[in-house]
Amino acid sequence: MQKTATIEEAWGRKFPEQVVLAITKNDEGRVNLMAIGWVCVASDGPPMFLLGIDDGAYTLELIRKNREFVVAYPSESMADATLYVGSTHGHQEDKGAKSGLKFAPATIVNVPILEDAVANFECRLIEVTRPGNCPLVLGEIVASHVNGDESVKRLYTLGKGYRLGGVVPKGDGE
Repeated sequence: MQKTATIEEAWGRKFPEQVVLAITKNDEGRVNLMAIGWVCVASDGPPMFLLGIDDGAYTLELIRKNREFVVAYPSESMADATLYVGSTHGHQEDKGAKSGLKFAPATIVNVPILEDAVANFECRLIEVTRPGNCPLVLGEIVASHVNGDESVKRLYTLGKGYRLGGVVPKGDGE
C-alpha cells in the first residue's frame, strides 16, 4: 500500500544508486575526476550518457572546453578514491595525481581511461542543457573498455551519507 510522502522521503528510497567517475583533462595534461550519481543511458542508437553536473564544477568547465570526457564505472576497491574525488574541487587540487588511481591511454578521446575500473566509456560532448537547476551533459559513447576480470565488483552508493559498496552484476540470461 502506498502513502503520500515528500519528494525527499521518496528519494531516500533510491538506494542502491549507481556512481560513476567522469574523467577530464586540462590543457596542461592534468587529469581531473568527479564522482557523479546523477547518470543514465540516454540512447542506445547512437549510445549516449546523460550526466548531471553542478554549475561550478571544474569537470563541467573542462567538458565544455574540450568537448570530450570518459565515464568510468569504478570498482569496489576504488571507494576511498571515489569519496576523495567526489568531495574535493578540481580547481584547487590535482585529483588525478592525489587519488592514487591508475590511468591508461584512451583509444579515441584525449582523456585517459581508469585502468582498474569495471568499464570505461570514451565520450564526445553532444550538448549541455538545463531543464532545471542542474546542467545535464549529453555525451555520445565513441569507444568502450571492460575489465578482463568479470568478478570485479562495481561500486554503488548503498545509502545516505555516501555509504559505498560493491555489487557484482549478473551476466546475460541470469
